[in-house]
Amino acid sequence: MGRLIFGEAMNQGQEEHLHRALIVRRTLLCLWFFIGFVTVDAQERPRVVRTSPENGAMSVDPATNELRVTFDQPMATGVSFVGGGPTAPEVVGRPQWISNTTIVLPIRLKPNHAYWLSINSDRHQNFRGINGLPAVPYPISFRTAPSGIVDSLSQELNRESLTQLRSAIEDRYSHRDLRSVDWDARFDEFESRLIDAKTRAQFATLAGQLLEIARDIHIWLKVGDETFASFRRSISPNVDLDLIKKTVSGFRSVNDVVATGRFQDGPVYLLIGTWRRERAEDIEAAGAYIDGLAPDDTLILDVRFNSGGAEQLAREIAGRFVEHPVVYAQHRFRDPSMPSGFSEIMTRTLNPTPSVPGFRGRTVVLMGPVNVSSCEAFLLMMKQVSQCTLVGEKSYGSSGNPQPVSLSNGVTVFLPSWVAFTSDGDPFEGKGLSPDIHVAFPDEAVDEDPLINAALDFLLARPDFSGDGRVDFTDFLLFVQQFGLSQDDKGYDARYDLDGDGTIGFGDFLIFANAFGK
Repeated sequence: MGRLIFGEAMNQGQEEHLHRALIVRRTLLCLWFFIGFVTVDAQERPRVVRTSPENGAMSVDPATNELRVTFDQPMATGVSFVGGGPTAPEVVGRPQWISNTTIVLPIRLKPNHAYWLSINSDRHQNFRGINGLPAVPYPISFRTAPSGIVDSLSQELNRESLTQLRSAIEDRYSHRDLRSVDWDARFDEFESRLIDAKTRAQFATLAGQLLEIARDIHIWLKVGDETFASFRRSISPNVDLDLIKKTVSGFRSVNDVVATGRFQDGPVYLLIGTWRRERAEDIEAAGAYIDGLAPDDTLILDVRFNSGGAEQLAREIAGRFVEHPVVYAQHRFRDPSMPSGFSEIMTRTLNPTPSVPGFRGRTVVLMGPVNVSSCEAFLLMMKQVSQCTLVGEKSYGSSGNPQPVSLSNGVTVFLPSWVAFTSDGDPFEGKGLSPDIHVAFPDEAVDEDPLINAALDFLLARPDFSGDGRVDFTDFLLFVQQFGLSQDDKGYDARYDLDGDGTIGFGDFLIFANAFGK
């Protein structure tokens, strides 16, 4: 009996052990599925980062015999070259993956002919990453040059031009050492192909691929009127025009660059979409709008769409917000004749815009990752405006003042010539500029623009710091932690500076007390 009882006890124990094991296995299996889903969701779809011929090229050599496509991540082996009819290149061989990110398709082209095809489409998605996600569709269009006018380059001329390009990177490229690139190895990798280039367009395309490793949007090449990029940035803008229209009362497009609005509870809204010189007349409408504001107005100035242009145009707008000249940035030029390799540091000054009334009302500038180059200079200008607060996300971080270098074979390369600094002497290339108040743009769908609403809260002194919809004791405790800090102090948060005077003091407390309980 003892054995039977023991045997029964053992069987029962085994059942309990098996039951527990099954629970553990199911739990681990669920956890595995959960982790798998989270991982897949966190992964990004592959994107095309480069093609040769380039998308939009207008004088492709008809002798070009391959289409080369490079993705931003390792790929599986499936392909979907989408296209057909007279606009599709004639395919003369099977596509070959020459690396886990680059595929080559043998083709035959005709002179003076327009071509179009697409990498993946909504229906055809065999280009997939090793993560299983389909590549984002990428249409490619280009046109070949007429027969007989494509230039032919000699190896000797290309070798001379390659030497000039090496020297330019070594002596004239201001960000040469920023990303620790082994330039000798990089040039060695591309040397034979550059020397064998048959046309200036082919040389420029290859040189762009060589220089891509710098990840510098201020490097490009030109052959005549055709531009060849070296690097295209991939960013997620923190702005949506439809959300702006839903959020801003009385939204009105003045032109393709400028839009305005006015909220019922006071603040006015102004969007400036670019600083490009060819849009100077449109940008003047923004200046006129600022000139017409009343002294007691408050302003939300939105530059989240703005990727730069002419710094002088940005100064003409920013100069309306200052009464006296103020240094807003520093820079130094690449100068191989100097012991440091750079010139002395120089400053850039913002002067009051002449012959306009100027605006001294409290201002919020909305910023984000699209902002680059001259628009980052504009952000630096507005950082010097005492009544201005920057709200949003970090800017991209790239300023170069690119200058042309002519090569013997007729290709021109543009290279950044300076290193830019904030007014305090901090370099921001590759880092970006931080806002005074960070407000993230959500990934999920929302009904209103959260950055504009944050700007309204700030300008209207709505001290709901906890974001729970009420100004209560929780907000008071948060306010107390900031009380007494000034904008130069570590830990200062501009949200608590309710009167915008640069110090979180008694005036801010009175504003907070007036809002308490609401």
